[in-house]
Amino acid sequence: MEQLIEKAIQSTLFTAPVLGDDLERFLAEEGDRIRNLARQALVDGVQHIYWVGSGNSWVNLYSGKYLLDRFTTLPSDVFTSYDFIWRNPKRLGPKSWVFLASFSGGTEDTVAALRHANAHTAHTIALVNKADSLMGREAKETIAYHSKALYILPLAIAYLFALEYARLQGAAGEVEPIIRGLFDLPALLRCQFVEQKEPARQLAEQFKDERIFYTLASGPLWGLGYKFGLTVFMENLRVHGSFMDATEFRHGPAEMFDREKPSMVLLIGTDESRPIVERVQDLCAAHDARLLIYDMADYPGVHPLLAPFVLMIPLQWFAVWSALLRGITDLDERVLMGRGILGRGQGITWP
Repeated sequence: MEQLIEKAIQSTLFTAPVLGDDLERFLAEEGDRIRNLARQALVDGVQHIYWVGSGNSWVNLYSGKYLLDRFTTLPSDVFTSYDFIWRNPKRLGPKSWVFLASFSGGTEDTVAALRHANAHTAHTIALVNKADSLMGREAKETIAYHSKALYILPLAIAYLFALEYARLQGAAGEVEPIIRGLFDLPALLRCQFVEQKEPARQLAEQFKDERIFYTLASGPLWGLGYKFGLTVFMENLRVHGSFMDATEFRHGPAEMFDREKPSMVLLIGTDESRPIVERVQDLCAAHDARLLIYDMADYPGVHPLLAPFVLMIPLQWFAVWSALLRGITDLDERVLMGRGILGRGQGITWP
């Protein structure tokens, strides 16, 4: 198994080994540029921000809207790529900025969304791994992060842009501790990669025969919950899975306890959502659900709004061990995605 772990460390899927170093490097190299983008948006009088992507590269932008809504008066929306096109927002135009994320830079849905935004004379900003990609070449501006950390680095871009805009707009007292905390995260992420290996293995052993996982999260953890509930557990473990807002579980889904005792992954923050999510946890425990709990209370020195960064590595270690225990030894192999089956178009590489 250790040989498989060494192979996994080299895979694109398993980003935990590089998260600390790559986040530190990226913030050092691009942090000032991202902050200057926020200043430019304020000076230019940008009227609307759109966060656009698909799958993993959609939910890592969710936090951009969350933070702009919470700390600024700048309107924003987060859309999946084709929904962005189909809605065709009336506000989309020269005073709009559109952030579009795609690790490959060749995701069919998001390439189409980029071209739609360009056609409406919006300012497009591509968040891609390599600048010399289809989206990197066609966007009006490109931020290339040169890392397999396809969730955490675009997430950091969304955070720093939104928080810096808020700081410039007058919310310095609220957001400066979060910005400092963001720059302090690499040391914690490096420690987590080492410390979470064995606890995750033990959990994966307990759940190695489970065929369905319900993942629940709320507040700032909503995006991370979606990522693992759908784009990791189903995609990489190839089991049944579902994600829902933890607060919504009480509005219907809880009735399944009459006949089912599922495995449930609960992400619990230390923000305002905590009391309700804890009630959901108690409800699940009372009905004998098998629970995997990931709790920000285990990290008392970290700002509650940085939760998506902090719970990423424990969840990913669990996913890696779980895949290996199911006989999936090539973590980058896909059955359908990346094979030209699901994506169409010249230069399209994904899905």
